Amino acid sequence: MTHPTVALLLLLFLLIVLPVWGWLDMKKLKRDNVPAALTQSYLITVTAMWLLAALSAFLVPAHILWRPPQGLAAGMKLDGVPIPVVLGVAVGLVIGMIAPVIIARRHPGSIEKQLEPIRFLLPATRAQRWIFVLVCLTAGVAEEWIYRGFVLHFLVAELPALNGWIIVVAAAVLFGIAHAYQGRAGTILTGIIGIVFSLFYITTGNLLLSMVLHALLDLRILLLIPKIDTTTG
Repeated sequence: MTHPTVALLLLLFLLIVLPVWGWLDMKKLKRDNVPAALTQSYLITVTAMWLLAALSAFLVPAHILWRPPQGLAAGMKLDGVPIPVVLGVAVGLVIGMIAPVIIARRHPGSIEKQLEPIRFLLPATRAQRWIFVLVCLTAGVAEEWIYRGFVLHFLVAELPALNGWIIVVAAAVLFGIAHAYQGRAGTILTGIIGIVFSLFYITTGNLLLSMVLHALLDLRILLLIPKIDTTTG
């Protein structure tokens, strides 16, 4: 890995600075509840994620980062998993994403309960919806590039003797901590999702599937939000 000191600083930034920054930003959004502040937060998030993704690609060349660390699948006994099985699990995950949305739309009261913890983060105008789509797509691509691509490559390179499963869990913990502003349940759930996405990355041999599923997972929230009157923005 090129520039190991810079890579370590990036890892520490992901572990400490980014979660604190996210928590402070979310606390401010909850307190102020100003539409302009939410739009600004969206745009800052998108910019920051792409900058971190670019730095990741600088530290680990893109053609290397796109594929999982060499030998990781074999070390985890995952190199023999058939692709149709992986795709079947992915389809099951998509169904698992959509089913609760369909059920919730039939019971509007349950939608409010699901969205309450993140209400302050959701778009309130038509313009914010479009920016929120950009946020979701950015998360799908940039976060996978960073937390699956860079983090796994860094840990394998710096801790080659460590068991692959431990590395995957460590990367997932880092991913979960980055979403600590969602509360304990949100942090744990995000960590579990991080493990699943890492397994998709390792078994398919590239980041594409985890990127697509990550973006869809975030975009599905838009299906739960009531339609916005176009006259409001």
